[in-house]
Amino acid sequence: MSSDRQEEIRFLLQEHGHLTVTELAQRLNVSEMTIRRDLKTLASMGLVQREHGKAIYPNNQVSTDPLFLTRLGEAEREKTLIGRAAAELINDGESIILDAGTTTLALAQALTKTTVAITNSLPIASVLGSKEKVTTLITGGEVRGTTFALVGPMTRSSFAGFNADKVFLAATGVSIEKGLSTTSMLESEVKQAMIKAAKKVILLAHSAKLGQVYYHTFANWDVVDILITDSRLPKGMQEELTKVGVHVIIAE
Repeated sequence: MSSDRQEEIRFLLQEHGHLTVTELAQRLNVSEMTIRRDLKTLASMGLVQREHGKAIYPNNQVSTDPLFLTRLGEAEREKTLIGRAAAELINDGESIILDAGTTTLALAQALTKTTVAITNSLPIASVLGSKEKVTTLITGGEVRGTTFALVGPMTRSSFAGFNADKVFLAATGVSIEKGLSTTSMLESEVKQAMIKAAKKVILLAHSAKLGQVYYHTFANWDVVDILITDSRLPKGMQEELTKVGVHVIIAE
């Protein structure tokens, strides 16, 4: 999908500072014409700079770049609404865990309450670090280059002894039959540690992920208290989730 490719372009530029159109085309295995179209889209939104056959990552901090919150594509508006709805569930004085993900990043941007937050996401930590009311804790671990999430044994051990009021989870796939799944075993293990460290589990997922199943299920619905999604949630799925005790919130 073009939105996934454009996100990868942003990550590559953030890592290297600048790359030529040819280099980007080779790395992503697409034509230079496709890269030029993607760069035109990204530049129009202020996310990259174009210059004589190359692209440059802007020298902006994450906290001043609101469009960093969401992947480019149709789900941008939905993720923003879901993030705002999730922020409304946080009370002053609570401790929370924020999983790595673009929808949880939207929650970080919308957060206004006095809270202690722990995360394994470098972008989320950067956003929260600019908020005076938030005490931000970041896990240790190995950085995944494509998502800037921290994973591994150090990450999992960071949640030992942490008693969170709420954890806000992300998932790559969300299915009635197979539960919550992802494409990374390392991230699955971290998500499971987060779930164990929290009293209430809240899943943030836009409707495009519903019905999707990936190779590793990290949680079933019996551990999920709340699902926050958008108005495209199939009615039948909402009824099924209600039957198994999951409270569904539609962000509008």
